[in-house]
Amino acid sequence: MDWELYLPRSWTGDPDRCRGARIPEDVRLATKGELARCLVLGALASALPIAWVTAHSTYGQELRSGGSSRWC
Repeated sequence: MDWELYLPRSWTGDPDRCRGARIPEDVRLATKGELARCLVLGALASALPIAWVTAHSTYGQELRSGGSSRWC
């Protein structure tokens, strides 16, 4: 349904590298859990019939706890 590009700190902390890859300047580091949360919130806000969500145990813990919504 959707996707988010995960950029590790080695990328987000290197402006020249990001410019070379044409990554917009406003893109900042977001954890995989934060990205997953945004994807789930986007899906829930859509008209799609959603019955369940699966996640890797690492990201699932952040989803269950509410995590940060600063990226959504």
